[in-house]
Amino acid sequence: MQLLLKVIYKTALFMLIFWLGVAVLSNFVPLEFASQNVEHSYYSIRFYGVPIAIVFTLTGTIKKKESWGEIISKIVLTIFACLGSVVIMTIMLFGGMCAWTTDKVLFEHKQQSTIKIEKRSYGCGATDSSPSTPGIFKVNNFTPYFRYATPIDTNEIDKNEWLRIKQIDNNFN
Repeated sequence: MQLLLKVIYKTALFMLIFWLGVAVLSNFVPLEFASQNVEHSYYSIRFYGVPIAIVFTLTGTIKKKESWGEIISKIVLTIFACLGSVVIMTIMLFGGMCAWTTDKVLFEHKQQSTIKIEKRSYGCGATDSSPSTPGIFKVNNFTPYFRYATPIDTNEIDKNEWLRIKQIDNNFN
């Protein structure tokens, strides 16, 4: 039984550190989800997983030798931490409404078809009345789940390494 409680406690701590680490790293690394389905799944699991993991840390923080007052105070503090995490993640949901969208693929790398140069727009949808911010990015889809996007100047690329993508205009005016 003690082994099971230790495994639950350490797994909960690992998951909390993982989610915190991803949240911090996402501010410094231009890594994004390649698909909205994967992104939605990640945020859904995190939304429910963080409070559950916080509650599961009780399996390692409550000791048999502690008084009832200490045990109750740990439970109450854990419940407040759990509720606080739900409030913070709910606020983060509204902050996450803004995103980059691909308007047009301009170039594809000749040797690596997973690397493209895209015209993208950053907007916040219905929550923002200002127009989208455009940009040109080199996007590397290095896995089916993640992509790495960095700004690029198309005037400085070696045109021999890139294949221009001709897009069909779907506007039938």
